[in-house]
Amino acid sequence: MWVALAGLLFVVFIALVRYIGNELHPIQAAFLRYLFGLLVLLPLFLRSGMGLFRSRHIRLHGFRGCIHAFGVMLWFYAVSQLPIAEVTALSLITPIFVVVGAVLFLRERLTRPRLVAVILGLVGVLVILRPGAAVIQWGAIAMLFAAPMFATSKVLTKFLVRDDSSGTLVAYLSIFATLTMLIPAWWVWQSPSSSDLMFLAGTAIFATTSHLCMARGLALVDITVTQPIDLLQLVWSSLIGLMFFGEKLEMWVWVGAGIVVISATYIARLESRQVLPKEGKTAGRPKR
Repeated sequence: MWVALAGLLFVVFIALVRYIGNELHPIQAAFLRYLFGLLVLLPLFLRSGMGLFRSRHIRLHGFRGCIHAFGVMLWFYAVSQLPIAEVTALSLITPIFVVVGAVLFLRERLTRPRLVAVILGLVGVLVILRPGAAVIQWGAIAMLFAAPMFATSKVLTKFLVRDDSSGTLVAYLSIFATLTMLIPAWWVWQSPSSSDLMFLAGTAIFATTSHLCMARGLALVDITVTQPIDLLQLVWSSLIGLMFFGEKLEMWVWVGAGIVVISATYIARLESRQVLPKEGKTAGRPKR
């Protein structure tokens, strides 16, 4: 239920971004969303103090924030160009690129099951885009570039979390991403209306609450259980897109998204099987 609620909140966040994208430039909207996000995180900064910013990997945090910022700007552009449901479906491919990044940068083994999962996920993407049968829009191309950038951010997270706390990771990501988007946003800046600022504040609240609900859900059940629930995001996005933007969802998006979710679920099962034996070796006898 927590994960399903997180998906619903995230789709509402996408809908707000879609609405704002018709009023403001996507890059400016992305910058303001993260700027408001810093305000949401301000209580965390004040409570934790300077200890929150202690890290041996400042440059790596900076690179992660920079690459994540470019992914966010591409994602905001995609939301302004594509139906909400199609953006949701294409965003589900990030775990596939995480596997590729873990093999390339963390030197994890590319096993046959992992390769099958990656190929299956790419097949799902081709079903969604249907190159040759439909015109591939620039928004879809932006999503395909954004996905590996988000995956790179996640791979770096897997490395940084070994030494730094989750609060430190969130703090540096928010700060460096905001600074990276500052100059591009200034270049396309236009004065936002009071309603635009209100909706942008809403995006920060819904996105942050969605992350908190997802974290709560993952603390209660295994990720292999929650992965198929991500497909519910397609249900919410289809309903919101139809009700508020008059968007009709094609059957191929559903089929492709289903294939991508199956691939991501398979990857999650593989990852959990690799973690459990390691934990079992070091845990010793279970306490009664």
